Amino acid sequence: MNARSYIVLSKAEPGQQLAEAVQDQHGMVLLPAGATLTIHHLQHLQDHGVSILSIQTGETAIPSDPQQLTQRLNHLFSTAGNSDAALQLRLAIQHYRSQS
Repeated sequence: MNARSYIVLSKAEPGQQLAEAVQDQHGMVLLPAGATLTIHHLQHLQDHGVSILSIQTGETAIPSDPQQLTQRLNHLFSTAGNSDAALQLRLAIQHYRSQS
């Protein structure tokens, strides 16, 4: 399995390949996993307020850096609110990903 790296949109470059689909705040897929980024894609993502992308690195997968994991979860849960269910799900994901 190829490793992925979470990067801020401003560091993304045309030609990089997405490791995960990019969704807007309503869950609509803006770009599917595996898409190769173009200048047009990067502008489109910026227009939709996307701040973090998961990029395939081509390296062998290794456990995520805890700081990168926290940043990614912050992004994914930015609109989930503070309900008990959302907080429990986030903690379960964080625990699972830190064990991988």
